[in-house]
Amino acid sequence: MAKTIALIFGIIYTLVGVAGFLTPLGGTYGMTPMPMFGVFYINLVHNIVHLAIGIPGLLMAGTEESAARYLRVFGIILVIVAVIGFIRAIEATIHGFIPIGGSDVWLHLGSGLIMLWGASTAGKPAQAS
Repeated sequence: MAKTIALIFGIIYTLVGVAGFLTPLGGTYGMTPMPMFGVFYINLVHNIVHLAIGIPGLLMAGTEESAARYLRVFGIILVIVAVIGFIRAIEATIHGFIPIGGSDVWLHLGSGLIMLWGASTAGKPAQAS
């Protein structure tokens, strides 16, 4: 199960990273935050971070062990980023470099928690229904 979850997150984050550079979708090559799909604020650094999360997911989805490691590491990172996003004083200072507030906070928290859950499934046989 961890392999599948890592692959899904790898695909999603890689696609979002690439889409973040497409101006018709609200993407940007600059540092000024732009609303991607009119909802999630991104900039050049945010796009690169999405690629830095997605590409390892694609590369590490080959085995349960490596997929679980990927999910655990990036799950923890995304939960921490979400917590930082909830702290307005910190979020305001980071926002000039990488936008992590608003809707992004909930998306990062959800992604991180699902990744951590996925890491916990590694090595466990799938249950028959």
